Amino acid sequence: MAVDATSFILSVAALIILLGFIGEEIFRRTHIPSFLFLVFIGFIIGPVLGLINENLLMPVISIFAELTLIMVLFHGGIDLKLDTVLKEGWRVFLQVFLYIAISAVFIVLFSMFILHISLIPSLILASIIGGETTAVVVIPLSRELNLKPSSVTFLTLESALNSIVLIILFLTFVSLYQVTSISTTIQGYGVHITDIYVTSTTILSSFSIGVVIGLVLSILWIYLLNYLKKRNYTYVLTLGLLFLTFSLTNYAGGSGFLAVIIFGIILGNHTFISGLLKKKIRMGNLERQLFRLQGEITFLLKTFFFVLLGLILSLSFSNLIFGLSIGGIILVILFFSRYIAVHISTFKSEMKSDRKAIIISIAQGVTPATLAILALSYNIADANVFLVITTYVIIFTNIVTTIGTFAILHKGKKKEVRASVKPA
Repeated sequence: MAVDATSFILSVAALIILLGFIGEEIFRRTHIPSFLFLVFIGFIIGPVLGLINENLLMPVISIFAELTLIMVLFHGGIDLKLDTVLKEGWRVFLQVFLYIAISAVFIVLFSMFILHISLIPSLILASIIGGETTAVVVIPLSRELNLKPSSVTFLTLESALNSIVLIILFLTFVSLYQVTSISTTIQGYGVHITDIYVTSTTILSSFSIGVVIGLVLSILWIYLLNYLKKRNYTYVLTLGLLFLTFSLTNYAGGSGFLAVIIFGIILGNHTFISGLLKKKIRMGNLERQLFRLQGEITFLLKTFFFVLLGLILSLSFSNLIFGLSIGGIILVILFFSRYIAVHISTFKSEMKSDRKAIIISIAQGVTPATLAILALSYNIADANVFLVITTYVIIFTNIVTTIGTFAILHKGKKKEVRASVKPA
């Protein structure tokens, strides 16, 4: 009996959800990130077995990338506590700044002079892969390694902040790419004064609109949620307003993603914000419910997204060699940049003893993957190359973090064995 299309799609969806759950269990038991497992499954289903045509996926995956990024940003915003950032933040801010700045400079230089990609696309590439660490991998492993509480907080805040910073940089450089015409002058990289003015005002206008709409709607929603906290379907209503915030901001000519970031941060810090506004707002149970449900939705979207990423990988030998070689070079750049950043940001700190663990916490995840897909949907020059590079960088950085974690745990067990052996 022939299987209808609906049954086939639902069966594949069920299988992907099951594989996503299995991937999380594998990660919990072996420290091998589920990203690697999911991309591999997608690669087998698509390029190897040819069960799904990648050309049919491209219109869908760009929309899916935007939806995934919205949910990831919202989840990250809720989890970013402003009081903790203000209390513990200066070393984290220094770490984020140094890691992104150093890696971005080297990636741009490598992209321009070795890959022969022009300046603005090179900046876009740097904003995609230059200094991100994924909380999904880094935070559980930091706890598994028994790091100091200050080191766990450091890594947690870093993974939240660097994603937000890179997304803002990405949006800035994409806007720059879209609204300015780059002039070829003495060195071939100059810009007209009028271009600079038009570009800067357009970007500032877009970001200002995003911040204002995100602030206004999120603060209004906090007050409403305070009265609706005992009602049903508050999460669905919150999700609806989140999508409305994104859409309204885009319609108004602003940055929808920036509005989503602001919306999540304000909602996640409602107690802190209510203190500033001198208005008592308490919705602890609702906040926990929202965060739990948001985590479930984010998990679902990330699971499908990484399988889709594997589906559109190329099986050609040339792409494989290119991805392995360039991905390996970018990995060296990231590792070198992180080594310098960590040593400076933890100088004269109790975290010095955890430096090795912090340095190997280099795993990248859903943010660079979604940004690479968005670059493709925005028709950025060389975006196909970005996608290949980003995929291999995600794979390599996760492998390094996994191997580094195993090495540190193994070394720790050896020390425990030596300490337990008493001299005769």
